[in-house]
Amino acid sequence: MKRLAVTAAALAALVLLAGDAASAHGVARGDALWLQNLKGAAIGPLMYLGAKHMVTGYDHLLFLVGVIFFLYRLRDVVQYVSLFTIGHSVTLLAGVLGGIRANPYIVDAIIGFSVVYKAFENMDGFRRVLGFQPNTKAAVLIFGLFHGFGLATKLQEFDLPKNGLVTNMISFNVGVEIGQVLALTAILGALSYWRTHRGFQKHAFATNFVLMACGFVLVGYQLSGYLATSAGSAVAAAPATAPSAPRVYKADASELTLNPHEAFEYKYRMESGASMVYSWIATGKVKYEFHGDPDDPTLKVETYEKQENDRAAGALTAAFAGIHGWYFENPSDRDVIISVNSAGFFSSAEELRPKYDHAKHKDVVETIPHELTTPGQKK
Repeated sequence: MKRLAVTAAALAALVLLAGDAASAHGVARGDALWLQNLKGAAIGPLMYLGAKHMVTGYDHLLFLVGVIFFLYRLRDVVQYVSLFTIGHSVTLLAGVLGGIRANPYIVDAIIGFSVVYKAFENMDGFRRVLGFQPNTKAAVLIFGLFHGFGLATKLQEFDLPKNGLVTNMISFNVGVEIGQVLALTAILGALSYWRTHRGFQKHAFATNFVLMACGFVLVGYQLSGYLATSAGSAVAAAPATAPSAPRVYKADASELTLNPHEAFEYKYRMESGASMVYSWIATGKVKYEFHGDPDDPTLKVETYEKQENDRAAGALTAAFAGIHGWYFENPSDRDVIISVNSAGFFSSAEELRPKYDHAKHKDVVETIPHELTTPGQKK
């Protein structure tokens, strides 16, 4: 039992690390930028993205492992997976096309709970502990609704173009189902092989115990995210009665010139919980520090990355309202050009350059605003 607990903890930690890198329903940086700039129907690419989402969606895969773990007949597998597919498809399309919204952290926490539920059922926990057995088919259908809604909440973060939206979402959903068939084929193959060995029945309980532990980690991770964003919203909330303006997805493509041995900062203004993706490349190596400067004076500046390089790329979700960006320093004797490309939910971009004010006889910081674009809108 001790070895089982250690194994469960190790695998749960892997799930937590995966969740920290990207949400189970999250959209990869390159895919997010492509979606935001999409114009018209793109059936093939959207089918590919849908399949990619399912094959890499570890919460879906964990739930499907639980669903088919003790299903030996192909007819039963098809029946249960079809129920999951119906639920997943209904809420994915209704969420994006119908504009039905909910808090993504809460939805993803319920998805994590679906893994816990199915693993507990596979361990015969309902009969042993609670003395009754819920309707398994109804549970699979209901949890399928939440799994589809989970992705819908992520797609709703983007200002998807209306032109071709129905075709694109149907194509995406078809891709999801193709990915599901591919994933199920691999899972069924592995389970079928394992079932030919005596170790299957011996380790079935332990496997579902680990599966349940992973589900609890997913629930905890999402609930902690919900509490963190709720607390941040409460602190940042203004006393005004007027509703806050919705976040607008912005893009930035700027060229910055660093003179020899010069230094300056380039920052984006972001609210707590806002996210962005970024990349920059320079014509020579520069010293840089990627950090956030909070509006709240009780909080400290947070450094995300600090090194010397000629390029960087990544994603950021702001833990607090403030300005987030880079301090660049050119250590060389020649000019360096930095090309910055970012997209996300920031409201402004500014260069902060030190200069000497001869009238005031002191150093000051010159603020140079940069123009942002809203993808999908005409100038």
